[in-house]
Amino acid sequence: MFAAAQSIEPAERQVSPAETAPLVRTAVLLARVWELRDAQMVAILGGMQPESWRRWCAGRVEIVDRERLRRMALLRDIHVAIRGEIAGLGPADWIRARQRALQGRSPLQMMSSGRIDDLVRLRDTFAPLAA
Repeated sequence: MFAAAQSIEPAERQVSPAETAPLVRTAVLLARVWELRDAQMVAILGGMQPESWRRWCAGRVEIVDRERLRRMALLRDIHVAIRGEIAGLGPADWIRARQRALQGRSPLQMMSSGRIDDLVRLRDTFAPLAA
């Protein structure tokens, strides 16, 4: 008879701590630059365990799932995109300021929703400014 169908999708490879460490360090630094509380960063990163966030802040990196890696990459991209936009304000003030381009919401409000789509939207709103 017929053999069972096998998936042609390759198994998703785990990302090692050595590979994730640069993005984790970037996320920790952005939390400091943006003056975010631990609870805010935990929410922005998709509701991760607070203990994991504290370990990251202490420099202990563990295996990180791909969605969280994507969130951290988006935060990095947002930071790069807004650098020219924040003239006159510090980054911590700018992410808290209401933005016309965001229908009167602040970038922090969007980031804090916990929805990855809001991070993508935020990045895409300001990415043309970085070019």
